[in-house]
Amino acid sequence: MKNKRNFLVTVMILWLGMYNGIAQTDLSLLGDLAEENKKSVEALVLYPTETRLAILQATKNPEILVKMQNMREKTSAAFRTLIEDFPRSTQAVFYDLNRYPGLLESLILQRNEPAAIRKSLQVLNSDKVEEALGVVNRQMSTLIQINDLSQTTRRAFDRLIAGYPTAARQAFTHLLDLPEVIDLLNEDLRFTIMVGDVYRDNPAWVIQKMDSLNLVVARAHAEELENWKTSIENDPEAKLELQSAANEYATENGYAVEAAEGNNADEYAYDDVYADRDPVNSRTDRQIVQHYYDPYPYWYSYPWWEPYPRWHPYPLWWDWGAYFRPRGQVIVYLPSYHFMHWYFDRPQHHDRYNRLSTHFVQHYYGYRSSGTTISMGVRDWQDRNRRIISNDFIVPQKELSERLREFGRFDQGWREFNTKNPTRNITQEEFLDKNSQKYPQILRSRETAKTEIQRETTVKRERNADWAPPKANPVPEPIYAPRTDQPAKRKVTPDRKPNLPGSDQPVLREPRPAPVPRTKPDEAKDYHRQKWEETSPRKEPRPGVTVPVPKPKETRPVPVPKSGGRVQEKQN
Repeated sequence: MKNKRNFLVTVMILWLGMYNGIAQTDLSLLGDLAEENKKSVEALVLYPTETRLAILQATKNPEILVKMQNMREKTSAAFRTLIEDFPRSTQAVFYDLNRYPGLLESLILQRNEPAAIRKSLQVLNSDKVEEALGVVNRQMSTLIQINDLSQTTRRAFDRLIAGYPTAARQAFTHLLDLPEVIDLLNEDLRFTIMVGDVYRDNPAWVIQKMDSLNLVVARAHAEELENWKTSIENDPEAKLELQSAANEYATENGYAVEAAEGNNADEYAYDDVYADRDPVNSRTDRQIVQHYYDPYPYWYSYPWWEPYPRWHPYPLWWDWGAYFRPRGQVIVYLPSYHFMHWYFDRPQHHDRYNRLSTHFVQHYYGYRSSGTTISMGVRDWQDRNRRIISNDFIVPQKELSERLREFGRFDQGWREFNTKNPTRNITQEEFLDKNSQKYPQILRSRETAKTEIQRETTVKRERNADWAPPKANPVPEPIYAPRTDQPAKRKVTPDRKPNLPGSDQPVLREPRPAPVPRTKPDEAKDYHRQKWEETSPRKEPRPGVTVPVPKPKETRPVPVPKSGGRVQEKQN
């Protein structure tokens, strides 16, 4: 298992840099960047071949990504302005209708044909048709405005990519149907630009490595999912805690708790995302990510009330990766990253759902190099508490459950103290110093964490310098004996002015310093300032403020020659 994980990291580094023509220094820099962007790499390579090729093509023109994001900010704001005065249920219908290409145009053309409208709405989930039909009949004018906005946006996008080669235009048009990919590419433009640079130099090699990485990541994720499923299903207590945590998560995020409890499980086990598939009996579908369903349109973004980016209308159980029926629990996916963040952000969970917390940490320890949701969630939790949570603290030993329980009590006590004392909030370490006897395992973990942090800092500094050239042998500087000479006395010259009254000695003065030569003025800056002052508007005086009137310029006599060679004065 460990060798497979190490191979995965190696392949990612190879994908970015190890081919003829890239220097070792470039390889080290690209390898570190690949490790930092592991989650994005694994997410992108899981897409089908056509999408992977479009992604690589898009990395060659990152400026289009930036312009598309700027457009999206304007169009999504305009769309939200059009629908913000309606109830949220009506807004949800508007978002849903925009998911299906051509549906709005069809509804507008059929606005006088109720039967045709009902037939067109059959693309929606069956329980949404009647509500959507009512919105279409009542708000046709708003649908026309939304459709006009879509047409305007489409024309603007066509103009944006018009000057690029056919391959680039096709790639970005393809990615419009996968808005989460565009977000990933925009998330770290450094990574996108560097991948595009490598792809531009050797496209065939990069495609081959990306195809290989697709197989490695898909197999690794399938194996990890199977291990997670087995570990939970073999622990009845953990299964019950996962269901209780799912109910709590559903309540906090406004979902229907009764569906999470399984009373209406069949209503959400199958939806427009999973139509014609049975996630219970199909082993293959649990291992392959499907990308054929329609997302929310990129230009309007996902519904604003979603707690995190949800470009697809995932079913209720998607976040915790399982659904619950009276006959048992079905694990379908790993819990989502948002669910993991929510779970570890509430310290009471480690006490209330101690068995589930233990499973999460044990799973992470076995897949520390993975970019999947559980590993990323636990890693982020440790990073947020790195000064008190050592690597040894989360080692899966028999005391792990008690260590997690103690941390839950500690973190909850620290937060409660700061809540009660808002004017003198203290850090975790300060709280631990005040209560060290109550949390002995946390105290030991903090001491170990200090050593680990120092070691990690040293390793990181050395790794960052690996690509630097070796230092040359320093040439010793010459050694000079310290000077013992007395400083020379300043020379004083007698003043050439007459002596002072009553004195026979000349007045002595220090010599004047030599004049400092004037530097050449910055002609460009002066010219710019002059032009700015010429064009800048003059400020009008404030009421009640007297502005002094400049004195008239004095006239001076100008000599004018007379006829005869004599000069007479003439007034200007």
